[in-house]
Amino acid sequence: MSIKVGDKVRFLNDIGGGTVTHLIDRKSVMIMNNYGFEVPTQIQELVVIEQDTAYDSGKNTSQKPGSTGNKEPESDVLVDTADIFYPEVEFVKETADIINVFFAFVPKGRPGNSDLDLYLINDSNYNVLYSIVTKEENGVTASNSVGVLEANTKELIESLAIGSVNQLPEYIFHLIFYRKGEFQVKQPATKNLSINPIKFLKEKAYLPNDFFNKESLLFPVYTESPLSESVNELTQQELKEIVKAKEVVESKPVYSSRKEKEAQILEVDLHIHELLDDFRGLSNSEMLEIQMANFKSKLDEAINTHLKKVVFIHGVGNGVLKMEIRKELDKLNKKLSYQDASFKEYGFGATIVQIR
Repeated sequence: MSIKVGDKVRFLNDIGGGTVTHLIDRKSVMIMNNYGFEVPTQIQELVVIEQDTAYDSGKNTSQKPGSTGNKEPESDVLVDTADIFYPEVEFVKETADIINVFFAFVPKGRPGNSDLDLYLINDSNYNVLYSIVTKEENGVTASNSVGVLEANTKELIESLAIGSVNQLPEYIFHLIFYRKGEFQVKQPATKNLSINPIKFLKEKAYLPNDFFNKESLLFPVYTESPLSESVNELTQQELKEIVKAKEVVESKPVYSSRKEKEAQILEVDLHIHELLDDFRGLSNSEMLEIQMANFKSKLDEAINTHLKKVVFIHGVGNGVLKMEIRKELDKLNKKLSYQDASFKEYGFGATIVQIR
């Protein structure tokens, strides 16, 4: 059964319900709940308990048999869109024409272990006409949401269960920036955003921010500032001179004493999510091969740069990675020695290598 504006509905996964006020897209609608608040809700999470018959009957404008015909025709309803597309802008002088648009994932409870609210944030003095499209792994695209995001505001787009982050689609953003009256014209922007699901499960990935009173995951969708514009206006010759000066500074040798060298410890995290942004589709043997290649590369680097200590963080798991690392270290027993790293700092999941 299709859902229409005016239908009374009940939430499948929550208490209560409300009335459909308008259709957001083919997957979601806006509901006026029993407390008088409008909330976006996916259609699949609703069940219709009472259809709005007035909505259907209003479509049939023909007279019924036997009617007198004295009823005056209904006049067309004109909708004033000025308030929708040209809201009063809260202009912040300090930021002027700086534009920052973020996509935020805000945990409802403990970060890394709770459902998430997804927000689009407009940190600028421009209104943003936006469209968000989702793209699944099979290439199927669908409209997620569309609307006008007022200057210096944020808007709840949808809610996400923590258990579904592994099936997170690619998000495609289309943005148009404008203000009422005179303003500096900005080019429309398009941004594709793919997010590694591992980030949602790491509590430390959620950080304090200026937009919410709790730690959140923020991803930049669009950034523009006078500084970036001035960099783009540099001539090719000026850019070459800047790069050349930077190379001269970086080419200066840095000297370290022998004691400083001996005190230096190189930490190498071999967890697969630290080595790859996206490891979906890889078999366990393929991931192990990548981890071992990184281990050998970092060990060679430490030997060639005369470092004395390297800590390889391999985790506990089923012990396969740890066993393979120590097999390789046993082959080089004349050049180095190894043991479990400090339990206080690394737990059971790390090996420290001392290079002779």
